[in-house]
Amino acid sequence: MARLCIRIAPNSHPTDPTLDAMRTQMGDVVCVVDDHHQFSKGELECGQYRVIDMPGVAQVELNHLVASAFDPGDESKMLRRRAVTLDAIALKTGAWRAATKATKAQIDAITIARV
Repeated sequence: MARLCIRIAPNSHPTDPTLDAMRTQMGDVVCVVDDHHQFSKGELECGQYRVIDMPGVAQVELNHLVASAFDPGDESKMLRRRAVTLDAIALKTGAWRAATKATKAQIDAITIARV
């Protein structure tokens, strides 16, 4: 089983808005860990993240959620911290509002590719 740590709060750069794309933003998966990982009390209670357990899903199946976006003409130039994001509005409403578990299909349904 995998666990997703998802950013649920804004994360703007404190002094340079042009660097916001290099930071995880609302809806971005911060990390994918295995089910044995224990997040700290600070991580769980800071209001910045939500942890979603994904029973039966291997970490490797979710690695695309933490991949960065690079310039196709220059693969050494990162364009964004994450190439995909989860729909931040969906995460705040309906069944997602209090969700602590999800299937891969449910995550795929709210995954948005960034251009």
